Amino acid sequence: MIGAGPGRPLPYGFSIMMIALDSYYTIGKLHWFCEDYVGQGWQPFPYIILADGCSAAPDSDLGARLLVLSARRLLTRFARKAYNQAERTARHWSLGQRIIRRAARQARDLGVDTAVLDATLLIAWCDGESIHVHLYGDGCIATRQADGTVRAIQIEYAGNAPFYLSYLLDAERCAFYQEAVGDSLAAQCIHTFDETGTTIRQIPFDTPIVYSFRLAAFPTVAVATDGLYSLINIETGTRVEVLEIAQRLLDFPNFEAGFVKHQMRDVLVEYGQQKIFNLDDVGLGVFVRMS
Repeated sequence: MIGAGPGRPLPYGFSIMMIALDSYYTIGKLHWFCEDYVGQGWQPFPYIILADGCSAAPDSDLGARLLVLSARRLLTRFARKAYNQAERTARHWSLGQRIIRRAARQARDLGVDTAVLDATLLIAWCDGESIHVHLYGDGCIATRQADGTVRAIQIEYAGNAPFYLSYLLDAERCAFYQEAVGDSLAAQCIHTFDETGTTIRQIPFDTPIVYSFRLAAFPTVAVATDGLYSLINIETGTRVEVLEIAQRLLDFPNFEAGFVKHQMRDVLVEYGQQKIFNLDDVGLGVFVRMS
């Protein structure tokens, strides 16, 4: 549950631009403890990293923390290289392998099974002109364009079974996963929501999920764990559409310290008054280009 102050200039070496940065995570109504974790910072560049532990894996809250800390350490070297979109995509899995191997060493040092690392991971950072996002597992990306319209991208997997980085540690688990999801060539599903409607694209389970958003065209970029689309009316069983949630969460009244925390709390309270609750943990991180 981390906050940052209002608009700040990017660190030395980046384009002169003011951005606001903040993140927050909160527990789901069906959880005894929160399995999401978020880390953010400004040095050596603005970044937000989220992880969402698997509820079926014991101590996955610990695994989520280890993944975020491991990604934070390794992101610096990766992000400082002047990779273009194609190069970042080609190096997506090599970055993921370095992250999970480091996290696995830390888990072993603590004397816990590496299955605690069954967690999704979202990494986002700013290079001064764009926000770059790497996603390992399920989750959501939401953007507000320069004209004010909001778009949401939701990544899901067949059987609600994300492909975790931890499967790369064990060839047998990786093979079992591919068998369990059925058609592995269509196991990953990308839903895109905007004011014109919804598009759905099915792709192989191991297709890299890599996005870049130019701040000039997308002044607000948010990354979220899959709890963002777990809001349900407990009386009717109706699920709230992701685009509606994104529109409300990104409608910030200001960008003072803790602006994401305050907005998420206010929105969830308003939904709660309508008997709508997030059943899963929600983690959210937001970059905003200041006018």
